[in-house]
Amino acid sequence: MSDTANPPTLASADDFDDRLKRTDEDRWLASRYAPQSHRALLVAVYLLNQELQRTLQTQEPMLGKIRLQWWRETIEQLAGPGPVRRHDLAEELERLARSRQDLAAPMNALIDAFDDILDDHMQAGGHQPGGEHEKRHLAVEAALMRLAGRALREDISETELAALTLLGEARVASLAELDDAEKRWNVARKASGKLRPALWPAVLHLAPGATDNPVARRWRIFVTAASRKLRPLRKIRESDH
Repeated sequence: MSDTANPPTLASADDFDDRLKRTDEDRWLASRYAPQSHRALLVAVYLLNQELQRTLQTQEPMLGKIRLQWWRETIEQLAGPGPVRRHDLAEELERLARSRQDLAAPMNALIDAFDDILDDHMQAGGHQPGGEHEKRHLAVEAALMRLAGRALREDISETELAALTLLGEARVASLAELDDAEKRWNVARKASGKLRPALWPAVLHLAPGATDNPVARRWRIFVTAASRKLRPLRKIRESDH
């Protein structure tokens, strides 16, 4: 159901790691600060998000919805006794998440958030910036942040999940340059102080500015990992100029 379905040779853990590094280096750098025991799962979660992102790029939203349903069924298979479909990421999730039944609901919540966007696309004929549709995109990022946090800590608290929700929404608001982006960022930045150190690998990709060079990006992530404090949005934007 994707470019990685039914490959001649299924990918290894190192292949997935390299794939994330190539396609989303900030999240890959952030994942280096996760414990080795949770790092591969965090990488797999981010690659699942990339698979779901592809549904928004289809010319026909219904084709995207079919792909989402394929992933719903695959997530259901993770909870069952039998094997999952022969797909490299599906089998990686089976290896890493078979014993983590707590991840099924947040993975499905992420799929549902993408489904809501596709519903809008079907009704409006494509992406409509701003308004209610923009909230759908905020919800996707919030769902991804919550899933990443739960991948890192099975005992994550509701307070921590709420903080990750705010951070995800603030990120999209900033990228979309929404009018309330700075206000959202300030609230989320304050809420991030409630996160335990083990959850910060799910947050560190927010540290660099959009146009920071590779060295600066690594430095921003390192400093944020050490201080566990995100810069004000104004400071991040200033680094982009």
